[in-house]
Amino acid sequence: SPAPSVPSSSRRLLDPAPPPTPQASPMGERIFNQLSVGRSSIRDLFADSEDEVEDEHKKSAEPKGAFFDVVKMKEKVRENMMKEPYDVSKYYHETGLWRDIATSPIFEKVTLGVIALNAVWIGVDTDHNGAHVLIQAHPVFQIAEHLFCVFFSFEWLSRYMSFKVKRKGLRDGWFVFDSMLVFFMVMETWVFTILMYMMGAAGGGGLGNASILRMARLARLSRMARMARLLKAMPELMILIKGIAAATRSVLFTLILLCLLLYIFGIAFTQLLVGSEIVRTEPGKSMFGSVGATMYTLMVSGTFMDNIG
Repeated sequence: SPAPSVPSSSRRLLDPAPPPTPQASPMGERIFNQLSVGRSSIRDLFADSEDEVEDEHKKSAEPKGAFFDVVKMKEKVRENMMKEPYDVSKYYHETGLWRDIATSPIFEKVTLGVIALNAVWIGVDTDHNGAHVLIQAHPVFQIAEHLFCVFFSFEWLSRYMSFKVKRKGLRDGWFVFDSMLVFFMVMETWVFTILMYMMGAAGGGGLGNASILRMARLARLSRMARMARLLKAMPELMILIKGIAAATRSVLFTLILLCLLLYIFGIAFTQLLVGSEIVRTEPGKSMFGSVGATMYTLMVSGTFMDNIG
């Protein structure tokens, strides 16, 4: 049978009423809007974070002022660490006697020992050898110089013959430097000796030519450059030198700042002491009579020698 119909008025009483729609207050609307703006800002921040970080990284990599940028220095150190270490033997022959000699660890250690001995011998020769040219020196000094020249010439020849393509030796800075040292050593030890002997300088008769003497002294001064080969044996020294070179710019501007401060205080002291009893005396006038004298007094007497007397 059909279900009995329910009047509409009774149906409204039986059906549950829908929940009332909450009315947002003005304060709630403002908070909701701020939260929406915050969420959109956070999305934009994360969306552009990679681009912004890259831009900041590029900006920080640029040098700022007088001092080196830390990020740039870190990148350079990282690149140097990842770089393949330089090996001159890649230009050598793959096999051969000369390559075996040049790349032998024993020969390398012997070479370093001879370099150190030669550095000590330079000081001994400077103190005890008063001869202007080698041909007039004591036989001990002559023998020592000839032995050093023979060894360094053989060491250079073994490295030169090891190169597969000889002109690639110009790519190795140490080989070029050693070539110059060996050239001057051969000129001093053998070429000048032969010239002096031919001109009769062994007996002292040919020493009147001043130009030859100047050339001989110049050749003797070139021996000091051999000590630079110790840098090759001690990489730590090269690291120190590179660090000093990297800090030169910062140290220069620090020196300029100190000079400016010294100049300012020099002007101040000079103006404050005008007409005083100190400037009227002769010592005071020499110390504070002008800006230059005041700067010199502050630097020497006030800084370098403040504990004297």
